[in-house]
Amino acid sequence: MPVSGIDSTRIPAHIRRMPRLSAQIASQLEQEILSGSLPPGSRVPSEEKLSERFDASRTVIREAIQQLRGRGMLVSRKGSGTYIALPSLDPLGTAFEAYSVLADTSDFLELIDFRILIESECARLAATQAGQRQLARLEQAIAAMEASAGTQAKFSRADIAFHVALAQASANKLYTAMLGALEKPCIEFAQANRTESDWYGEVIAQHRAILDAVVAGNGGQAAEAMRRHLLSSRRHFVDLTNPPEEASRG
Repeated sequence: MPVSGIDSTRIPAHIRRMPRLSAQIASQLEQEILSGSLPPGSRVPSEEKLSERFDASRTVIREAIQQLRGRGMLVSRKGSGTYIALPSLDPLGTAFEAYSVLADTSDFLELIDFRILIESECARLAATQAGQRQLARLEQAIAAMEASAGTQAKFSRADIAFHVALAQASANKLYTAMLGALEKPCIEFAQANRTESDWYGEVIAQHRAILDAVVAGNGGQAAEAMRRHLLSSRRHFVDLTNPPEEASRG
């Protein structure tokens, strides 16, 4: 008898093979979607047609459709049917957000390293892509940081607003989706890093250096200023998460 208390030999064969068969069908349909055989916005064949094509029950077909819907590849419209989802970065953002929320300390350090890589490039692109309104939003974020220095929650929100605005100024939708998804955990991380009264001024100065380089159109300087800023944040996080005795031995 299995640990679960369920004797699998007493479950009908067609039920036992359902998950495996539905996964195979979902995988086949996924390949057709990715190859363009089933283009975005097109209607998925009816359950009856898919059942005939794959020689499977409608229950199995529904399970396969549900799997693809869960991956964000299909959308259902009430009274109309199921369609191939139009291009969207929402599933990517959701995956990043879930990972960041569930991450432990070592995983979060990897997220910071990821941010160093991505946001340095955001700054580089923003130096050539940002318009006047985007530059104004970056300036407003720094002004909000200056006005809220000493108040952790408000300062952290203004801090991350600068980073999200910079991603938007890069004109790269992938970067914007990823940074937007990390906004909440980044705010929590920023609040944890506010341990010294003079840290506020240092952070403001680092953001100002990034913006000055972006305004000047100097991509290399903007990228380097962002890299230095995030490396400084990473070091603060390491100091906060390592016990004092470990830090002294290191």
